[in-house]
Amino acid sequence: MNTSYTPPTTLYRWRFGPVEYDEAQRELRIAGLAVEMENRPLEVLSLLLRHVGEVVTKQELFDQVWVGRPTVDHVLSTAVGKLRKALEAAGEARIVTVPRIGYRFDGPMERVTVGQRTASGLELVAGQAVPERPHFLLERLLGRTLGSEVWLARHPRSRDGRVFKFALDGERLSSIKREATLARVLRDSLGERDDLARVLDWNFESPPFFLECEYGGQSLPEWAEQDGRLAALPRQQRLQLFLQIADTVAAAHGVGVLHKDLKPSNVLVAAQGEGWRTRLTDFGNSRLLHPERLAELGITSLGLTTTRTDTSGTPLYLAPELIAGQPASIRSDLYALGVVLYQLVVGDLHQPLAPGWERAIDDPLLCEDIARATDLDPARRHASVAELAQQLRQLETRRSEQQRQQQAERDAAALRQALERTRARRPWVVTAFATLVLGLGFSLYFWRYSEQQQRIAKQQRDIAEKQAARAEAVVAFLSNDLIGMVALGGAAFQGNPTIKDMLDVASRKIDYKFGRDPATNGSIHAALGQSWGALGNGERSAEELRAALRDFTAAFGADNELSLRTAYALVRTLAYTSRNTDFGEASRLLEETDAKAGARLRQDGELALSAAIARAAFHHQQMQISQALPAWVRADALQRRLFPMDEQRAITIRDNLADALSRSGETDKAIVLMRSILADPLFARDRIGETLVANVQMNLARALRNQGKYGEALPLAEAAAATSEKVYGPDNYQTLVQRSTIASIHDMADNCPAALPIQRDVTRRMAARYGEDKQATLVEIGNLGLKEYNCGEQRTGIALLRKAEHGLRQRFGENNAAAQSFRMSLAEALIEQGQREEARHLLDGLAEQAMEAAGGDKAELARIRGLLATH
Repeated sequence: MNTSYTPPTTLYRWRFGPVEYDEAQRELRIAGLAVEMENRPLEVLSLLLRHVGEVVTKQELFDQVWVGRPTVDHVLSTAVGKLRKALEAAGEARIVTVPRIGYRFDGPMERVTVGQRTASGLELVAGQAVPERPHFLLERLLGRTLGSEVWLARHPRSRDGRVFKFALDGERLSSIKREATLARVLRDSLGERDDLARVLDWNFESPPFFLECEYGGQSLPEWAEQDGRLAALPRQQRLQLFLQIADTVAAAHGVGVLHKDLKPSNVLVAAQGEGWRTRLTDFGNSRLLHPERLAELGITSLGLTTTRTDTSGTPLYLAPELIAGQPASIRSDLYALGVVLYQLVVGDLHQPLAPGWERAIDDPLLCEDIARATDLDPARRHASVAELAQQLRQLETRRSEQQRQQQAERDAAALRQALERTRARRPWVVTAFATLVLGLGFSLYFWRYSEQQQRIAKQQRDIAEKQAARAEAVVAFLSNDLIGMVALGGAAFQGNPTIKDMLDVASRKIDYKFGRDPATNGSIHAALGQSWGALGNGERSAEELRAALRDFTAAFGADNELSLRTAYALVRTLAYTSRNTDFGEASRLLEETDAKAGARLRQDGELALSAAIARAAFHHQQMQISQALPAWVRADALQRRLFPMDEQRAITIRDNLADALSRSGETDKAIVLMRSILADPLFARDRIGETLVANVQMNLARALRNQGKYGEALPLAEAAAATSEKVYGPDNYQTLVQRSTIASIHDMADNCPAALPIQRDVTRRMAARYGEDKQATLVEIGNLGLKEYNCGEQRTGIALLRKAEHGLRQRFGENNAAAQSFRMSLAEALIEQGQREEARHLLDGLAEQAMEAAGGDKAELARIRGLLATH
């Protein structure tokens, strides 16, 4: 047996944030400066980085960092403490303690190859005794890679089977040690499980090193081909096989263990009763994530295969982000499972997931599940393997729900056709319907809610039937009674009624029509609240939502999900009205609603999504960006998970998330996100409407402006503002804010003749339309002050800045973020004009915490204080 071959080990340079660690040089740098660090902490860092996102046990760290040396617990904690001190000083608190088990390194990073150690070979012969296990004879080779081989061995008399995984030393020894460690973690965390191939013993003392594992059955490909078993199984039984595999992977993920090499050959199948039992093997095999192994498999850096055509190999199951060099994750395991799911559904484990794969499956819901699990973008995949398994287990329920939804859509289509026939007589009816379709949609939800109530318990059947009847009454009111009132000859007929006229009529008639039925009353008030909000009338929207909340509370209780979601909708509406009294009401309501929702906010449900959006909007509108940003991130994750194809919710969240990123100084991330939105077919103009596209264009223009790219920013901003003015009119809030952005681009490009007229017009229109006590108006007054000052009208500029700063503090509190920003600008202007005492007073009153919450620049504040000291 040849034992002279040493396996190769690839060395990397790792980067995360301002931190860079070069394994070849054993050099840690932060912001380009070398950090003095002993070898042991750096070896701990290497091991954690190579298993990012996973738990590395204390024993594993001792075995691989302090090999063969006596140790005590505190040497490991001391090494980790030194690493944490260095990384946390750079703002990178990445090392997480997993109590009683070990440590985990979290977060995104980059790596590049910088070196390699030499490799070796291994030879074993069928029929020979297993080294160190003479009672077992090697029977056949199951698999081979450089420096490691997997063999089936049997006891000659009992015929008991064992699987031996051999390695010589170096990386392959490390790999089988890791598998042994992970097997112990899985056993200690999950108990003895029949769905995991057990590790029975090992030899790590002398070459050839090996793991001894139980024989868990044939590999899935071998089992599938024997007598055509897989193809002969009904689809439902194939799905049951997949669910066994998925449940095993989900259990492992639940205790922090990734598989990283999921494929049919790592699934074992054995008979159990009248059916089949699957077992999973080869956990923790990170070998395939190394660049040299990808080269062996014929994969280039672009993720394209070269001459290799064997589709049974692991490359078929590699998620695209792994090929691009990103670390493994739950979603990369999920991608591999999605490919396996496809192959099991079509009954062919050699079938690649190639373009047109959907034609082989006649179930649209299965196609949807497979497509989502194997999406090129990890963020669009299911959040977990357990979620995919749940979707598959609910296929029949989902099919029934889909049929009900299709019937509801057919009913809605029939209603639209009926309305279309009235078009010649009353052309505005179709437009009115488009606005009130929000109400119809809310009613359909109300009907589905009734259906759910029916299923909860037989005792509630009468209640549910009444709710369904109410939903029908809502539809009748919106589509028949209301339109009849304003139609020719109707009780509310006018010469040329507008959509707002219709909403006014609806608001007056609800209590008269359904006064004794709060459930129906509430659903119509909620629909009208959304309609008023869509038309830009926040006050009327809030009025209707307050009424809806009152009625839903009376009908279902304050803790009911419908009541709570309505409360969160009211918080959002109040936040967007931007008055101090409304912020106060919104703050109280948000706190009260969160308390009622309780533990439900920690679940991944629609209520948690509503809460995250409300909280994000509440803080964002007050420019409390450090609090808004994590709420938008939470909302984005929930939306992608729960409603991945809901473009309206998605665009609202992602557009605001991009704006929050930009305002918090993460401009590059914001630009990447906004460009991805504009390129995503989900957000095409014909799906979300031109005004929402205009919002994204405007936010992208602001980010580009902040980077000094005025030539690219200006046409984007002008196109967006033109769209908003065309749709909403010249005095609409959105139009005015966007025109203010155009003025700021001109101002920053030193084009005062273009900037001043626009900003003066915006400020005049904002005050006339919304009043001078609104936060938005005061902000535009301050913006005008900045431009007047920058363009040579220093006295006028300072007066306007004083007015804005004082008004914002007086109406919205001393720590109002916009007030703090204008206070800093006013102080700088006063210093330049020689008014140092007033400037000193202003700077002394600045709250750095409020500035930081608004995304303010501490360095800028320090610069202005430096100006005061030098003047």
